[in-house]
Amino acid sequence: MSKSVSLKFINNAGTVTANISMLSFKEEDTFIIYTPQLDISGYGNTYAEALTSFEQSLEMFLDYTTNKQTLYKVLSDLGWTLAKGTEKKPKKISAPLLSQLITKNDYLADLLNNQSLQTSNKEVLIPV
Repeated sequence: MSKSVSLKFINNAGTVTANISMLSFKEEDTFIIYTPQLDISGYGNTYAEALTSFEQSLEMFLDYTTNKQTLYKVLSDLGWTLAKGTEKKPKKISAPLLSQLITKNDYLADLLNNQSLQTSNKEVLIPV
């Protein structure tokens, strides 16, 4: 189930774009969408509900970490690469690859080994 997701999160300083992987699967009667790069998930009775829940979780994550000024520390702790830039060319932010995360994330390893997954990529705007 690879539908595109659009989330726009912009603050006064501007934004940069990053790509994340989204894994979608079904456990019993619940649809789940999970991104291991941010360790965020959404769920619902339908794929559409799970997608809405995922978007809300992502927006809350960005809002909370931006307001607490912990976004870059949290991203760094999650394995992201953060490169400094200039105002005209903002920072480059890269999410870790799934292959890098699998050794550190038992939940991800279990999902990849034991679930029937659909994957898609999503471009998200990260506040600078």
